[in-house]
Amino acid sequence: MSMLPSASKGTVAQDLVVLRGILSPASLNDPMSILIVHDGLEDLSTEPLEWVLKEIASSIRCNVVLLGVMPWLNIPLSSKTWSEIWSVHREDLSIVHGEKKMKAKYQKFQHLLDLCKEYGVVPEIRTEMGHPLRLLVIEQIISLHATVVVFDRYHDRKNIEYYAEKVGCCHMVRMNDNGEAETIQGRRSLLASTPLVSPSSIPTPQM
Repeated sequence: MSMLPSASKGTVAQDLVVLRGILSPASLNDPMSILIVHDGLEDLSTEPLEWVLKEIASSIRCNVVLLGVMPWLNIPLSSKTWSEIWSVHREDLSIVHGEKKMKAKYQKFQHLLDLCKEYGVVPEIRTEMGHPLRLLVIEQIISLHATVVVFDRYHDRKNIEYYAEKVGCCHMVRMNDNGEAETIQGRRSLLASTPLVSPSSIPTPQM
C-alpha cells in the first residue's frame, strides 16, 4: 500500500496533469472530472472532499461529484437514509434558509457547499441505488468519465482494486481510518501499461 506524500500543495495535481496529458492529451484544457464515492448507508465525512479541494482543486479546474451509493432498501432503512444529506436538493436550502432550527442534514449540505465555494467549485451531489454495488460503481465511474475517483473509508480496499482492474485509466484513492489518502491506483501503475511519452511533449494546460 503506497501512501500519498505530504508534499507541497499542487504536487498531486501536477502528477495528474502529466497523467492526463499522456492518457488523453485532447482533454487537458477541460475541467478535471472527480468522483467522490460515499457509502450512502454511513455518515458522510467531509475528509474525501477536503482532500480533493486542497490537493487538486486548488491547482486545477474541476467538476466534482459526490456520489452516495447504496443497495435497494426496505422501507424502514430507506426512511432512515433519506433523512440524511442524500435526500437534500440545492433548491431546498432557499426554502429553509434563515430558519433558527435548521435540520442537521441541511446544515451539513450547506457546509459542503461552503467548503467548495472557497475553491470555486460547484459540486453535484447525487445518490444511486442498485445491485450489485460493484457494477453500480463501475457504471458511474465510466459514465462520468472520472479522471480521479476518491472512496470514503467505508469502502473495502479489495473492491477498489477490483474497480481499478475493470476501469483502468483513472487515479483511485481511498481515505483510511486516520483521514489520510492511500493511493490504490496511481500514476506509476497506470503508466506501466501505457506507451511512454516525454512530459516535455505534453502541452501546458490552462489552469
